[in-house]
Amino acid sequence: MNKKISYSKIRLFSVIILVAILSVSCGKQSSDYKKLKAQNDSLLKEKAKLESEVDDYFSSINQIQENLEKIKSTENVISVEPAGEELSQDARTRINEDINYLNELLQTNKDELARLKSRLSKSSLKLTELERTIARLTKTLEEETARIAYLEQQLAEKDTLIAKMGSTINQMGENINTLTTENKSKEEKIKQLDENLHAAWYVFGSRKELIDQKILTPKGIFRRTEVLKDTFNKDYFVRIDARNAKTIPLYASKAKILTTHPASSYTIEKQDGKLVLIIVDPAAFWSVSKYLVIEVD
Repeated sequence: MNKKISYSKIRLFSVIILVAILSVSCGKQSSDYKKLKAQNDSLLKEKAKLESEVDDYFSSINQIQENLEKIKSTENVISVEPAGEELSQDARTRINEDINYLNELLQTNKDELARLKSRLSKSSLKLTELERTIARLTKTLEEETARIAYLEQQLAEKDTLIAKMGSTINQMGENINTLTTENKSKEEKIKQLDENLHAAWYVFGSRKELIDQKILTPKGIFRRTEVLKDTFNKDYFVRIDARNAKTIPLYASKAKILTTHPASSYTIEKQDGKLVLIIVDPAAFWSVSKYLVIEVD
């Protein structure tokens, strides 16, 4: 009986020891598991952080490259339609706006690239290929900056040329206006000289009227030797163009030409009961005298 009890106790003790050993073993495994799990979680977080950082790098690079494509596309439009001497103000304004747009894109790229370099310098990552890409983008931006500066210089030079041409054109316009005015003045003078050259004067009236106006002297008729050159009333005469005056109505039933004119160069005819002087050869008629004096009754 005592032996049986002792054996039972031994078995119970063994079980207790086994349970204790298992308990200790399980406790140790639980601690390692938690430690491993914590390390895994930390690695996952670090992995997610690195992925986010790398994604941000490539997002910046993609944005820079997209902006570069826009810059090159806009530059091609400007180079296809360069500023010229006949470029309109609207076209020049549009090109200036395009260049301003390019400068804004360049500045955006420069800021983004600077931010990318700063982040990379502070990062624990050492991405050689990314650094090469950044270096390549930096060089491309420098080249595009130089190209846009050249476009601005070209536009400025052409604007200066256009301004000079505009000034020259304005001066030419003023010269043309001056010449036009001078020509008009000369034409008027020539016209006046021509009219004076072909001017003739006539007067008709009774003997008394002609004497009163000192056109006819009391001693005789109006002739070159009898004309009082400084005293006869020239305003009493009617001025005409000797080339065009073909008929002169006399409004009288009797008429007598007192000045000298070739007889073959004119006739006096009656129309509607009144006399009319008809000049059949103006050149011959006015060849002797440019003054015509007719005495009428």
